[in-house]
Amino acid sequence: MFGSRKPNLDPSLLRVFNLNAMDWLGMALDTLGVSSRRDKITIMGDLLDIIQEPRRVTHILYKSNMSYVQLLKYLDNLKELGLAEERTKPFRSFMITENGKTFKSLIMRNDIPDSDSK
Repeated sequence: MFGSRKPNLDPSLLRVFNLNAMDWLGMALDTLGVSSRRDKITIMGDLLDIIQEPRRVTHILYKSNMSYVQLLKYLDNLKELGLAEERTKPFRSFMITENGKTFKSLIMRNDIPDSDSK
């Protein structure tokens, strides 16, 4: 008896609700300063921020919210650019270099939001 009941929902109403829900979610994320994607420079800056002191790959992985494969690619890229170094003693870890600190300060200086853009 209950299984034969059809839901009393208009498909067009559901579409409008879903569109509005996505708008509300987007506005909430904008209010919190959260965007759905990070660009490469932002990711590199975040990683450099994480490795201010020697960190193991697992710790970097958890803090960076990236997949393992992505993280290794970015860490290799940072090493090639001379922004990070890999250490093996007393354990395998990554740490920011002086060039990395300079790069990070340049990013922070240019990361000031423009009030005219909104």
